[in-house]
Amino acid sequence: MILTVVQVLQTAGFLILALLCIMFMIVVHEFGHYLAGRLLGFKIIEFSIGMGPAIYQKKNKKTEEIFSIRSIPIGGYCQFEDDEDNKGSKTAFNNQHPFKRIIVLLSGALFNLLSALLLIIIFFNAYGQILPSVNEVFEDSVNVNTLKNGDVFLKINNKNVNILTQDDINSYFKANADEMSVIVLRNGKKEKLTLKSGQYQLRNEDGDVEKDENGQPIMKKGYGFIIETKQQKLPFFVSIGKAFSFMFFVVYKIFVTIGGLFFGKIPFVGNVGGPIATISTMTKAVQTNFSVLFYMVCLLSANLAVFNLLPIPALDGSKILFTLIEWIFKKPVNRKVEAILTIIGFVFLLGMAIVADVFYLRA
Repeated sequence: MILTVVQVLQTAGFLILALLCIMFMIVVHEFGHYLAGRLLGFKIIEFSIGMGPAIYQKKNKKTEEIFSIRSIPIGGYCQFEDDEDNKGSKTAFNNQHPFKRIIVLLSGALFNLLSALLLIIIFFNAYGQILPSVNEVFEDSVNVNTLKNGDVFLKINNKNVNILTQDDINSYFKANADEMSVIVLRNGKKEKLTLKSGQYQLRNEDGDVEKDENGQPIMKKGYGFIIETKQQKLPFFVSIGKAFSFMFFVVYKIFVTIGGLFFGKIPFVGNVGGPIATISTMTKAVQTNFSVLFYMVCLLSANLAVFNLLPIPALDGSKILFTLIEWIFKKPVNRKVEAILTIIGFVFLLGMAIVADVFYLRA
């Protein structure tokens, strides 16, 4: 019985920590809107962490802004002054220049990307990036005097090496060319090398030379080395460069996935998750170790940024689209129409989240 209580408390602790990580990403997003709004002269009514009834509120006497912490630790918001509440107010959100509004709307996603970038720099320096490294160079390889065991690949043919799946690894090592230009990390320093493709004796999984029916070694053309993937700590300044490259790579992968889902090339089931799937994933990351949690927060922050910029009503992307239309045609989209579309978009997103979580729970 005592063990059961301990397990329940431990699971509850993991769940709370996972929720706090999700809240961190949301608060960073909303703070981006808040900071941009403050700098550009928007009137802000309230900045809230969480939803539901307020458990703590403080009003800034100078700006009259309200800071709130609410009882439900999911979500949050930055409430701007609405022209409906204060007719003709120059500081109301919709009365500001479209360019300013677009900057405010973009700032949420921008802050998520910046926070992800900062975290991944720290992660690569403290824990390391998963990268291919040389496990063995064959004795008869033309690269035996060029490569060394433990060399970590940073660039291949001027392309930064970033890995999320096994397919990513395979794409970098296609031995079709006679030469391959690489940059490796060796003893904490970058080395630029040129690898040659040549003949070497084929080995099996145990490292033994494969032979033909006449007992002669089977020859194969290639670079003549074996790679393994491992988490390699990077020097601080190398971490900065690799972090920028990695974030571009992650954002690209997100867009590829979204495109695949939209055109039916990637199945919806198993590749999309709602709130339950997200919380469950974060909870598992918490239970694994801190480095995995750190990594997951980086990836989810990037996902949140890209997802919010999609032109789906109820997301920042649709608000940016409506603002652009107003800017181009010098006339805003009918506010009632926009409100109806926002409700439809919200219901659509909620329905998609429920369906995704139902399939997730069935799996």
